Amino acid sequence: MCICGGCGKLIDKKFYYCPWCGKSRVVQEKDDSAELRYAKFKEKQFQKRYNQLEKMEEQLDSLEKELSILVLSAEMHK
Repeated sequence: MCICGGCGKLIDKKFYYCPWCGKSRVVQEKDDSAELRYAKFKEKQFQKRYNQLEKMEEQLDSLEKELSILVLSAEMHK
């Protein structure tokens, strides 16, 4: 069972058209699938950006530690 995009009534998935209002169910599935693909794309894009930020944060932490060691070493050799 699925919900008709035209009238909102429940229709059997084996129907290609709503028996109450005549709206094509096939077009609705294409719209839903495009929306689903877009949502998946946005989620992957968000995850990729998040992973990039995590990697950059780790690199900055590493650089900060190296800089602290360098400064401490320079102060000790004065």
